[in-house]
Amino acid sequence: MSAANNIAVSEELYRDVSQRADRTGVSTEQWVSSVLSERVRLERQTDDFFDRRAMGASSRTLGELLDKAPNRPPDPGDEFEA
Repeated sequence: MSAANNIAVSEELYRDVSQRADRTGVSTEQWVSSVLSERVRLERQTDDFFDRRAMGASSRTLGELLDKAPNRPPDPGDEFEA
């Protein structure tokens, strides 16, 4: 593991992070590293999900899709007030 640069955070945030680390029995650095790792994992997972969705997306325009919609009044409760 390489040394990380210092990151400036408010004293309030640092106190909160330190307290949470103490409660879980790890150092502040370990707690921050764990939280950041989890956040990066979730963002990668989200990126992968939307990348897969985009690969299967149609190149049709919204207008082309709406042209295929039935021309009828909205269902009760779905009316739009202008």
